[in-house]
Amino acid sequence: MQKWADEVGDQSYTFANMLPFFKKTGHYTPPNQGAYTHRSNTQAVDAFSPSGGPLEISFSNEVDQFGTYARKAYIALGMDQIDGFNSGELLGSAYATSTIDPKNAHRSSSESSFLQAAFNNGADLVVYKNTLGQKIIFDTDKVATGVQVSTGGIFGTRPVSFTLSARKEVIVSTGALQSPQLLMVSGVGPCDELSAFGIPCVSNLPGVGKNMQDHMMFGSSHRVNVQTASASISNTTLMAQFTQQYIQDASGPLSIFSSSYYGWEKLPEPYRSQLSNQSIQALSAVPNDWPELEWLTVAAYLGDGFNRQTADPADGFNYATISTALVAPQSRGTVSLAGPDMYTQPTIDPQWFVDPTDMELAVQGFKRGRQVWEKLADLGVADPVEYFPGPNVMTDEQIRDFISHTSTSVYHASSTCKMGQKKDPMAVLDSSARVYGVQRLRVVDASSFPFLPPGHPQSVVYALSEKIADEILSSQ
Repeated sequence: MQKWADEVGDQSYTFANMLPFFKKTGHYTPPNQGAYTHRSNTQAVDAFSPSGGPLEISFSNEVDQFGTYARKAYIALGMDQIDGFNSGELLGSAYATSTIDPKNAHRSSSESSFLQAAFNNGADLVVYKNTLGQKIIFDTDKVATGVQVSTGGIFGTRPVSFTLSARKEVIVSTGALQSPQLLMVSGVGPCDELSAFGIPCVSNLPGVGKNMQDHMMFGSSHRVNVQTASASISNTTLMAQFTQQYIQDASGPLSIFSSSYYGWEKLPEPYRSQLSNQSIQALSAVPNDWPELEWLTVAAYLGDGFNRQTADPADGFNYATISTALVAPQSRGTVSLAGPDMYTQPTIDPQWFVDPTDMELAVQGFKRGRQVWEKLADLGVADPVEYFPGPNVMTDEQIRDFISHTSTSVYHASSTCKMGQKKDPMAVLDSSARVYGVQRLRVVDASSFPFLPPGHPQSVVYALSEKIADEILSSQ
């Protein structure tokens, strides 16, 4: 978070200053240590607060068998076990927390936690369901006074348009793909692009919809000799058993999140020396304590990330995947208008792997992934023969082609309304998430990030929201 603080010129964003907001979000349930052998799941207790909540943060009620072997492989390859990923440290390996309610193994979402808690506490809150924000309304002084919205017209009812007026300010939280769209259709963005759709320009901010960053993922699969999702998919008896376990006491394989044990590292030798000088120079700007690669342990067959018809073989064998994610991406994408209103979906050009450093790192990361599989085979859990993509993918050109055609997003899109200092020509927001050039308008979601941090952004979105909420309350 120090990089964030420096980039936006606000030291309130250092990790030490943000930690109270990370803690404020969640209710933490420690792992059942009886299920983990040899202290394999140690977590930093000071990363959580007993008074935190209402978001449930916990671990699966069942330990993934394949993950226990992946842990041994990662540690053997230099990714030492650390005390979780919630205390500001990522380099190493550990079991990761999930936003799962351990009582029922259901997802704890912002709706099921924060919104329901607000209702339960009697908050004076109105939620407009099936309602689309159409346009932010500004007065002649460029003050945001409300939002024009419309209902979806479902269940035989006619669509209705109306305006929600703001007593104090408007806060946009529609995500990295639609927050910039809503700003642009409202006249906030690159004026030259808005004029093409006849949209009057309220504030000329060239950075709206630019700077999109995302984490990309790809991987290889082998047959393994422990239970994974593969065999149960084609075994109705097993699936019925697992379903009953899950319904009865929120246990069994269906209670396991797809990735349980993770590894994070900078690309090691001998792979790093295969990068070009240009890529080594580009990656030298990444902070020393930031990883470049994330390793996701998936007890399932993922196959072709872009073609869901390339499904699990369903041949009775158990398959697993070691997925590699690029978590220091250099490529930058865009979100731009395809029409003058919110009814027209925006044009999204993620520009994955356009920067040559990303592809170089991906090729070497793929080779490193095969080293992980070699270690898993040595441990006796994996067939040494690669099932997907298979031994016919060997040369750098073949690996590049494989990555280009099978990678998928980790769905971490961010930074399309980036926070930054006013002197930054691409900055859209100040460090309090207020939109430059207008008044009483903020954007608070993943689009607000000045850049995409290497970890999973969910906790950062929650912490940022807590921080901005605290600022708003303190100013009243």
